[in-house]
Amino acid sequence: KKLLLIAHVMKKSTSELSLLVMVWLMAVVVFGSFLYYAENGHNKNITSILGACWWAVATMSTVGYGDVYPQTTWGKVIGTVVVFLSMIFLALPLTIIVSTFSKTYRARKCLTADSTGEDGEEDDDDDDDDDLRDDTNGPVSVT
Repeated sequence: KKLLLIAHVMKKSTSELSLLVMVWLMAVVVFGSFLYYAENGHNKNITSILGACWWAVATMSTVGYGDVYPQTTWGKVIGTVVVFLSMIFLALPLTIIVSTFSKTYRARKCLTADSTGEDGEEDDDDDDDDDLRDDTNGPVSVT
């Protein structure tokens, strides 16, 4: 049942996640191209834009194999920007999935509560005087 909930959440998040993948792919191409032109002729490991895109994929996914790395000052600046932006790219899907999961879980919890006739929530009502009573000494002061 829990796996179905996770599958439902992923299905509901597909449009946001697919947009994120498209933006990620565009960033790979853009930063790979920037690195290629910054390192062109100075770095023997980066011989094409596709090779620089491989560096961007490895860097943005935080794998960082170390087989391709920038050697010029501008290449290192581009690398630094890519590393910081990749943190954002990695954090965004998590927030999307958690938000969707929270909404779906609450909705299913309310549906389950409605079908059983219960309120579905734990009794955390602050207006209840029983929570303020000490069994041995009478009412407890709440100041």
